[in-house]
Amino acid sequence: MKKISAAKNHPLKGIMIVALGVTVIFVGCKVAFGTGNPFYVVASGSMTPALNVNDVILVQGNIPFDNIKVGDVIAFINPSDRGEFIVHRVAQILNQNPLEIRTKGDANTGSIAGIDLPITKYDYIGKVAYVIPQIGYLGKIFIPPLNYVVIASLVGIVALVPFARKN
Repeated sequence: MKKISAAKNHPLKGIMIVALGVTVIFVGCKVAFGTGNPFYVVASGSMTPALNVNDVILVQGNIPFDNIKVGDVIAFINPSDRGEFIVHRVAQILNQNPLEIRTKGDANTGSIAGIDLPITKYDYIGKVAYVIPQIGYLGKIFIPPLNYVVIASLVGIVALVPFARKN
């Protein structure tokens, strides 16, 4: 007769493994990218064709503002309203000390005063490091409360897999 360990098939084990995995990935991204949230979804077409609406970008916040060069794509907070997240390309260095830059969306005909200039270290979030094309659609599909149902279902499936293997 085979002995089955209770701990081996306990449903909480799967849930704990998933929770630990998500935590490790989240904390790992925060450390690797040097920002509280490195993931952002592109919301406008101002950077087309380099970035499209619904692309997910990973922003590296541990690159100092003083290291930014013309041509870099950066994320920053709109200096006019301090609430809007913007991703544009650095078009010009306006001042060296202290550093002030002018940005411009690739699809825009020019820079927009109050949004694209002047950008200072206080507006800067980070440099765009990676682009994951079109994955932002998932955020539109899985809006609350559907996202919670999907997450709970996935956790439930992971927790039940050990029991399904018994049969």
